Amino acid sequence: MPEKLGYDYIIIGSGFGGSVSAHRLTEKGYSVLVIEKGKEWKSEDFPKSNWKLRKWLWLPGFRFFGFFKMTFLRHVGILMARDQNAKDAHFAEVA
Repeated sequence: MPEKLGYDYIIIGSGFGGSVSAHRLTEKGYSVLVIEKGKEWKSEDFPKSNWKLRKWLWLPGFRFFGFFKMTFLRHVGILMARDQNAKDAHFAEVA
């Protein structure tokens, strides 16, 4: 018989909820796939100064490929991390 191709559960995001859910499901014997958005960051990718905006902000139109994406809505601005392990980065919401 061919080997099973597939997963019992697919989890989107390895943040707080996703990583704990994946861990608990695998402890119970389920096969789990975790899908994550963003790139994996190495220590040399992080900015050495707050003034290195190209390494802080994600604005591809300006060739800024940092790890914080800024979104502005009518009454709120959102600063959101873009990485593979969002639990390791800081999140901020500014009203």
